Amino acid sequence: MKIIITEQQFKRVIKDEEIVEDYPTSWDINHFKSLTSFNSRIKYCEENLSRISSGSARIVYRIDDEKVLKLARNKKGLAQNEAEISFGGEYLLKDVVADVFESEENGLWVEMELARKVSVGDFKRITGLDFDMFSEGVYTYGDGHYGNKKTIYGGASKEVMDELWENEFAIEIFSYIGSYDVQYADLAKLNSYGVVKRDGQEIVVIIDFGLSQDVFNTHYSR
Repeated sequence: MKIIITEQQFKRVIKDEEIVEDYPTSWDINHFKSLTSFNSRIKYCEENLSRISSGSARIVYRIDDEKVLKLARNKKGLAQNEAEISFGGEYLLKDVVADVFESEENGLWVEMELARKVSVGDFKRITGLDFDMFSEGVYTYGDGHYGNKKTIYGGASKEVMDELWENEFAIEIFSYIGSYDVQYADLAKLNSYGVVKRDGQEIVVIIDFGLSQDVFNTHYSR
């Protein structure tokens, strides 16, 4: 049986098969890597990328539909980038934090997985947890861990904590708090999380994990 397709159908097939560039056509990662000053790096980013957010330590730019660039502004930003580079390379945290793809060896910048903002509804749908309950549990576990209390049930009720300990996502976050030197208070904030797609499934991951206890003590506790 002979199959005949129209020119319009053929063009549609060709379009569907087009390869999408990893980077915007105006963005040259190799040129960016060659820049030697903060002013030249930020100028190039401002001219070629879209700024997502800006804080006292770092500026975040969107590269494409999969990646963001976190550019350090100062020593605090360098320290936070270095912490994310370190945590991003931990195999045990692969389902907990956003992926780190590439980075500058001194922490000047880090290229990370783009995540969309998570809403309270998204958080509930994906993790199965009410965010307020989860947040209370994070504070409770964190206070117990760092405060050396006899029980971790000083804030949330035992029933709430028992329920959280039955949830895979909560267990991963508690394990992260207990095993790594992190500022757990940030993990009780919704904007510390984002939604990414892995193997076709949406998961919630930590997107801002550069504020380790060491970074906090060195740069923020004075």
